[in-house]
Amino acid sequence: MGRYKNEIALKFLGERLKAYRLKAELEIEDLVVMTGFAYNTISNMENGSETYLSYFIEICFALGIHPKEILDIELDLKPRFPLPASRLEKSRLTNRINAFIEDGYFKVERSASEVTKKLSLDHKLAFESKNVSVILVRFAKSNILKVTKNGNKNLYSIK
Repeated sequence: MGRYKNEIALKFLGERLKAYRLKAELEIEDLVVMTGFAYNTISNMENGSETYLSYFIEICFALGIHPKEILDIELDLKPRFPLPASRLEKSRLTNRINAFIEDGYFKVERSASEVTKKLSLDHKLAFESKNVSVILVRFAKSNILKVTKNGNKNLYSIK
């Protein structure tokens, strides 16, 4: 996938920067002196080209304005791509298992099937043990849980 840029927002922000610069009766060369940035860097930003956030902030400072003044624009506040329901559920599952860890549920060794049953009882979630196992293994790899073997079954507990 190629580099992404929100051309509409960048163009609008560039126009706002330019308007503030003109209102302050400054030339691009003045901002060059005040920021140490190249003329093209500032010109490109005003024309809606991609830039670094640090450059944007420093130019705002040179203009004597808080960056939030430039950023205070109407935008359609939604993600570029919707989060699939399966990904959202996985995040919620991870957070719920983390809550079990914090609440001391894993002070006693637990199998993935036990955790799955608790999730089903507490949150009315219908996940397979293999889905829960993947998350438990991640917690083990992060040294949050330890894994012990009981035959072919993994048991998880707090380290």
